[in-house]
Amino acid sequence: MGLSTDFAGSGRMLQARARDTRRLWDALDNVSNDPESRDALRLAFTRRAAMRDAVNEPHEGKRRNEATWKITKIHWERSRYVYELYYKKKAISRELYDWLLQEKYADASIIAKWRKPGFEYLCSLMAIDKRNTNFGTTAICRVPLHLRKAGAAQPAVSTGCISCSSQECGRLGGPIWWDSPRPADLIGWAKAGCPTAEKPGKKRKAQEEGEEAELEARAAALRRGVNAGLRAAEADALEAAAAAFRGSAEKAPPLRMHDGDEEQKEGNEDGNDEPNEAEQEG
Repeated sequence: MGLSTDFAGSGRMLQARARDTRRLWDALDNVSNDPESRDALRLAFTRRAAMRDAVNEPHEGKRRNEATWKITKIHWERSRYVYELYYKKKAISRELYDWLLQEKYADASIIAKWRKPGFEYLCSLMAIDKRNTNFGTTAICRVPLHLRKAGAAQPAVSTGCISCSSQECGRLGGPIWWDSPRPADLIGWAKAGCPTAEKPGKKRKAQEEGEEAELEARAAALRRGVNAGLRAAEADALEAAAAAFRGSAEKAPPLRMHDGDEEQKEGNEDGNDEPNEAEQEG
């Protein structure tokens, strides 16, 4: 029974590969003689086969979420390849680009996100889908590494991406995946300005520390959020609390000596170690 099932699965895979080969030759006949276009098609079909292999890969020894990490990475790579060919290198025509999107060789939704500021290297649409999280937030990979605490450089559970923030990915040319070569101390590397072999680290502004700075940062995030109008009162309360913290620290009186102790210290400095009248009477 198992042997027949294996033969059936192998037969379906061979049929799928043959179908893709026929579609490749049909597509090559429809494009011009431009070598860039032909190479783009060949690589697109190769990445599609790699995606099929990743889907059929056994999941033994992996956690449930880890089984989809490789699929997410290949999905990003093949969409990024088409995106850079059309928008960055201008190597393929609009007709070929539309055909690749229509045939699902690239994801039009994530490409549309890459064209927006702040999402230039987004790893997956799942990373910004707040419906999939317990607290209605984005994935941890969207938080820049230099803003994280020490040791918080783990991959996102849903995507396997450690960071797809533009600040770090702009230096490396893509997201930092769970299996990407990377510095041993990612947090320290990011706080040092993300230095590479070709470029020195970027200088970062010194950030204030303390409870009042954290409260002000949260209030600013609420005002920039989607429901900023509805959460204005909460932001005002956070700013008032931060002002109270800052004001109490500024208005705190300096430590000073008691008047009697101060007089006694002055007497000792003058060399007068004799007891006063009250001490003599006592």
